[in-house]
Amino acid sequence: MSISCIAIDDDHHALESLIEYVDKLPDLKLIQTFTEPLQALAEISASSPVDIIFMDVEMPSLSGIELAGLLRQKTKYLVFTTAHARYAIDAFKVEADAYLLKPYSILHFTKMINNLYPTGKDTTNVFSASDEYFFYIPLQGENGDLVRIDLNELIAVEELEEDIRFKTTQNTFFSSRSNFTKTLKMLKKHSAFIQISSTVVIAKQHIKSVLDNKILLSEETSFILSETHTEHFADFLKNNLPQEKSKPDPII
Repeated sequence: MSISCIAIDDDHHALESLIEYVDKLPDLKLIQTFTEPLQALAEISASSPVDIIFMDVEMPSLSGIELAGLLRQKTKYLVFTTAHARYAIDAFKVEADAYLLKPYSILHFTKMINNLYPTGKDTTNVFSASDEYFFYIPLQGENGDLVRIDLNELIAVEELEEDIRFKTTQNTFFSSRSNFTKTLKMLKKHSAFIQISSTVVIAKQHIKSVLDNKILLSEETSFILSETHTEHFADFLKNNLPQEKSKPDPII
């Protein structure tokens, strides 16, 4: 399998590291690199789509977020590589598939690729191998069947009248024998999840957009943000939005 890639980064050192990582994975083929976003826009727009575009966020003349909005249809997977975590929400708005924080290791890079192209083995993304990144829930019925829930795949957990719904990227599971309070307590140990109402907790990495009080997640899943959790969710958004440039002092 050959996976075609393009890298866009005005930081030459970061670009060299990415090239080195790509060379270490035999399935990846880096067909082009760019340090100028406008040149990347012109050439990629006129070329055939590729499998992965790696893109920095803070670049001169055109930001990675703006560039991604113009080039998203030219790649199957869009991966942001940046030193700033605050751009995560913006990345989701342009449908990014992964977000690598610089400096990232070859291990993190490989795990990200394995997440995009599963090999059949257990892989992790947000959670490291040392974390408890999965748990089991009892399914409906009384025969004792269990199903494994991987935290990287978990989109949301919702308490219904008689059941708890576990929405993942692969499936939706209902369990009447799970305890929502205990599940919520367990998920709150991981910073990757946030509660948005008394009955719903969601994964931050699966947030696609926020429109007023409606939160759209992966797999066309959406929930309404409750008033009781608005302030906490607003703090989360504030910490992940680009900081405004300070205005210069007025000349007197």
